[in-house]
Amino acid sequence: MSPKILSWRFCLDYRLNLYVGSNACRKLELDYESLVSGHEVNLTAKESLFGLKGGRGAFMEFYFGNRRVLGSCNGLLCSTFAPPKTIALVNPSTRETKTIFSEHGPQVESLLVTGFGYDALHDDYKVVKIDGTVDVYSLKKGAWSCIGDFPHHIIGDAVHLNGVIHWITRYGSETALSITALDLTKQEFHTVSLADLVPVQLYAMGGNLCVGYYRRGQAVYEFWVMEIYGKEESWKRIGLTCRTMPSVLDLPRSKQVLIMTEGRMFIYNHRNGSIKEVNTGQIPMGYVQLWLNSGFSYEDSLVAL
Repeated sequence: MSPKILSWRFCLDYRLNLYVGSNACRKLELDYESLVSGHEVNLTAKESLFGLKGGRGAFMEFYFGNRRVLGSCNGLLCSTFAPPKTIALVNPSTRETKTIFSEHGPQVESLLVTGFGYDALHDDYKVVKIDGTVDVYSLKKGAWSCIGDFPHHIIGDAVHLNGVIHWITRYGSETALSITALDLTKQEFHTVSLADLVPVQLYAMGGNLCVGYYRRGQAVYEFWVMEIYGKEESWKRIGLTCRTMPSVLDLPRSKQVLIMTEGRMFIYNHRNGSIKEVNTGQIPMGYVQLWLNSGFSYEDSLVAL
């Protein structure tokens, strides 16, 4: 079933969520229209997606420990849990959940590296699991398939753009970093040139690939955007710097991104370079200080799991 994609103007049907706490057990919801229009943004405390009770989400009650939302695409979320090592798909609109991978046993290594995105040609949502080999889960087929080995070491989280998942990688014992990308339609890897950049994290910004890194010799975190995908000469530094590595949330169908750093939020317009702090008004009771460690957006969707 195709997703129900709604315009950002219908703020009641668009959700932005921020998690507070190491186990993502507390959730705040933001009003999207107020955020992009510059008005005071109300932060509303909501029940965590990881605390659903009853129905098809009951399985989440039995998973404790580290929990993360690693990707959001057309209203679906890809979440990971440990222990046990678990990957699940969630539709927050319908509260439907589906465990697609679970591995018990000694928890020696960290949670599996994953990526999540949409294959438009085949109208299929795909999850990528990397643990020495590369396995791809097809929601349409309801099955995993191995597509080969992966001799790279991955640094940071994956970024999905236009049917392609990207990671910062280092090959074997080499020190040089690169961006390795997986085309979900072709299920083939390619490399995105970094020029002379040394990235710390990848982001999506206005539909473009973005890297963040610390300026050499200075405690300043900068951003570079690839304005034309695949063209090395199109990397351009934008007028935005932070003192610490931030969380960045791309706002769909908008020229703006939400920057979360040091307990504060800013809206950055990557077209004209303007930046302004978000006025969040009263913080809900129980949230002593707003330290935001992750965030995601999703649109109401009827995609079935």
